[in-house]
Amino acid sequence: MKKIGIMGGTFNPIHNAHLKMAQAAYEQYHLDEVWFMPSKNPPHKEKKELVSDEHRRRMVEKAIEGISYFQFSDRELKREGITYTSHTLKEIHAEYPDDKFFFILGGDSLIDFGSWYKPKKILKYCELLAAPRGDMTEQEWQAFCQKQGKEFNGKISPICMEHITISSRQIRSRLEQKLSILTFCPEKVCRYISLHGLYGSEPPQNKKKAVDRELLENLFATLRPGRTIHTFGVAYTAAALASCHGAEGKKAELAGMLHDHAKYYTGEEMLALCNKYKIELTPVEKINTALIHGKLGAYLAKERYGVTDEEVLSAIRYHTTGRPDMTLLEKILYVADYIEPRRQIDGEPYSLDMIRRECFRNIDSGLFMILTNTVTYLKTTNKEIDEMSIQTYEYYKKKHEERRDSI
Repeated sequence: MKKIGIMGGTFNPIHNAHLKMAQAAYEQYHLDEVWFMPSKNPPHKEKKELVSDEHRRRMVEKAIEGISYFQFSDRELKREGITYTSHTLKEIHAEYPDDKFFFILGGDSLIDFGSWYKPKKILKYCELLAAPRGDMTEQEWQAFCQKQGKEFNGKISPICMEHITISSRQIRSRLEQKLSILTFCPEKVCRYISLHGLYGSEPPQNKKKAVDRELLENLFATLRPGRTIHTFGVAYTAAALASCHGAEGKKAELAGMLHDHAKYYTGEEMLALCNKYKIELTPVEKINTALIHGKLGAYLAKERYGVTDEEVLSAIRYHTTGRPDMTLLEKILYVADYIEPRRQIDGEPYSLDMIRRECFRNIDSGLFMILTNTVTYLKTTNKEIDEMSIQTYEYYKKKHEERRDSI
């Protein structure tokens, strides 16, 4: 039997008090793990106060990253309609009948517990663990927990910890006033909020000419682990290709680091941002939102990361579709994205190993091989091809034929 804590809430945003409550509950009640479970549409919150589900998901994931016994759960985010704790716990109890569950909440929430939807039903499926309020002594809080437990026919136990006066509302207010929240939230969450301009904050304006520690920390605060590994692979490969073909390595590395940084957005979010920033999209891009992150990424690299080098921005912009007569840096990034070391692509008619060798020997020839594989894949899977991709393929096909005929 596992002992599992559930840390629920809107996490709008998640902050240090949430983490300290979960840690104290984990240690004092010998829990095996704690699930952080953001609410999609809680009955006691106005929807307009909440940032998107995706933003709250990512902030929670960043806050608990690296703590093995803290787990993220999207159970309530996937549910439509009003989110009731009693429904969630009933569902969990049915799935995990042999495990014991503890619902972790703050002192103010316990004071208001009687107004929750079916509080007795909640206590049927779990034990409540409640953090203290600052206006009660430890003995008074223990007595209050016992009293509430008797009233609602269940067990409510106190969490012994220092009272922390941090609230999500307080953090949102500070951000609206342009005040720092570094002592209120984990650093990765602070960076995430700043990078996305959430809660009235302003994105940073730093002029980047190369990869530095600040840029890396910002990426770590945004990208998921798998995307981070791919990003480093592309940056490394782009720098190696630049060295081989006479381009500037620092520019290639910077373009590689930022080429996918807009991919933390969902397709719907990318469409909305392109509309907001007046970024023109083709009909195919509007349908296949995976193509959008290049254009959006170039815009955000300039506005949020402060990249001013147009050559770098152009490489980011065209790394998904390519374009006829690409610059050397554009070719390098397009190629690096396809051949980076962790890529595993069963392409036709050219194998990935063959393409990798050719890209370091002759980048134009390797580029044509990638374009051929890409167009072949899109045609065989009956996927609509963006006009820019077609133009790019036809341009480099002609160049390839001219090189072949000249030999």
